[in-house]
Amino acid sequence: MATTDKKFTATEESTSKHPHDWGRAMAVAICRLTDMAREAGDTVHHEALIGEDLHLFVEDTEHGVNITMSWTPREQGALTDGADQEGSEPDKGGLSHSTAGQRFDPTGGSTAGVGQ
Repeated sequence: MATTDKKFTATEESTSKHPHDWGRAMAVAICRLTDMAREAGDTVHHEALIGEDLHLFVEDTEHGVNITMSWTPREQGALTDGADQEGSEPDKGGLSHSTAGQRFDPTGGSTAGVGQ
């Protein structure tokens, strides 16, 4: 079953207004996206989100923020874990992951590690 006509959206609450504290809410929302795809009848694993565009919306609340993640699967092939053919990489569809056409490096090129 192709899911290209489906959009999955999950919202989680963070009790902090500081972005450094939003990780748990983001992670739970992201995991719920693939849970919803499975509930819709698709065979999908969390790894299916690798290389996909996920959309983030942050909404202010009285005591923190709501983190909403949404995902519209590109195609059925994007829902597999990419391990159909040993040693092959799943099709990325030629999509960039940043405005510079390069993948995002969370370390910013630092060898000290994230946040250091």
